[in-house]
Amino acid sequence: MIPVAYWLRESVRIEPAGAGRRRVVSEAPLTVLTINHAAAELLEVTRRGASVADLAAAFDADQERIFLLCERFRRRGILQVRRAPVDAGFSPTVTVIVPTQDRVDDLDDCLQALSRLDHPRDRLEVIVVDDGSTDPSAVADVVARHDARLLTNECNHGAPYSRNRAARVAAGEILAFIDSDCVPGRGWLGELIPYFCWDKVGAVGGRTVNYYTGSRLDRYEEVSSPLDMGKDLIIQARGQSTFYVPTCNLLVRRSTYEDLGGLREDLLVGEDVDFCWRLRANGLYLVYAPEGLVRHKHRDRLGAMLRRRAEYGTSEATLYSLHRDKRKRFPVSPAPAATVGLFSTALLTRKVQLLLPCLLPPLADCVRRGLKLRREAIGAPARAVCVSVARGHLSMVYFVFFHLVRYYLAPLAAAGLFVPGIRLLAATAVLYSGGVDYVTRRPRMTYPVYLAYYVAEHAAYQAGVMAGCVRSRTFRCYLLGRSGTR
Repeated sequence: MIPVAYWLRESVRIEPAGAGRRRVVSEAPLTVLTINHAAAELLEVTRRGASVADLAAAFDADQERIFLLCERFRRRGILQVRRAPVDAGFSPTVTVIVPTQDRVDDLDDCLQALSRLDHPRDRLEVIVVDDGSTDPSAVADVVARHDARLLTNECNHGAPYSRNRAARVAAGEILAFIDSDCVPGRGWLGELIPYFCWDKVGAVGGRTVNYYTGSRLDRYEEVSSPLDMGKDLIIQARGQSTFYVPTCNLLVRRSTYEDLGGLREDLLVGEDVDFCWRLRANGLYLVYAPEGLVRHKHRDRLGAMLRRRAEYGTSEATLYSLHRDKRKRFPVSPAPAATVGLFSTALLTRKVQLLLPCLLPPLADCVRRGLKLRREAIGAPARAVCVSVARGHLSMVYFVFFHLVRYYLAPLAAAGLFVPGIRLLAATAVLYSGGVDYVTRRPRMTYPVYLAYYVAEHAAYQAGVMAGCVRSRTFRCYLLGRSGTR
């Protein structure tokens, strides 16, 4: 059973297109698709919501075929998705694995929260791995108070080793990984486990949000944590995307974990990315379900946070060398690319008069799309067309400028000392990408304060990426790929 359901967005209409076909029109986002009669019938059924199982039964089709079709519609903004109810009797055994080192108070909070989970106690096992704590007796005392099993490493081997060690002796059908500085919600397992009803799902991750919210750094992490994968359900198997879920909130089918050989113990950062990419490469589905909530006690000092971001960056060179099919990809279209090129040229040359030609590609795009819709007798308001075009062009500018800030800010800043145009380009990239993120993420702080953290974070990550590339003698992670036209 595939435990997801889809429903049609309210703004979508389905109308005749001639020759027995149908046309699907959505104004926000502006999408026009021509589909056959069977696909139109399927969409009509989803107006009130329908599970994949119900759709497969109604159309006498394979569930996975229905799922892939619905996912194509979802990517175009036609359908929305949510988890479908599953058989109440589905309750696999679970082993929760918690690696820790010198975090006695945090571990106590984590184990207390695990004791309150709504999963049946007789089907739950908790294993704590003490990875070389300076006071192992203190860790042992905390574990003894919470009906958990303790494994002790005589010296520090790293989280991947500790997780693998616990997995080898785990009794559960599902391995649930969480960090000792994380506090799960009561429904953590109950919200993620139902996805394992689908036998092609190898792993399921939930959302990781901040535990602390008081300081300015807390409020920045609240909207910018790399552990927070967002609010949308994501389901992916094979493919070129770099989608993964961090191991601080990840459930894995034990048989899958064993088949893949567990985590790579030579990777002290990025091991979760590598594992998820290997899992997907083997044709299994990786699910990210935002309702499976865990609260993370992030590093609450700026220096510690920046060091951690730099450590994350060092993993890129190794990861992209291990997975040579992976590339950073942009949604490329000719007209938005022309806008980016003209705008960047105007900044580099510092010629204000070149800003006016930047309007030509979006204007031409508006005219082209408007004429096409008129030829096909599609009643889309001119405003919807203009908004759609503007969004596409501004998004392309954001993707390029964000990439410059993320990976090239240091060399741009250095070159800007000698070339004023490069300095202007770098400053504009920071202000624009940071401004877009500020508006969309809505942090609880002023824009200048947010921007200061934003630049510091990206500079630290970028330094880590460069250090990792030099150490590994490869800059493969800087190669770009094209994700297709829009």
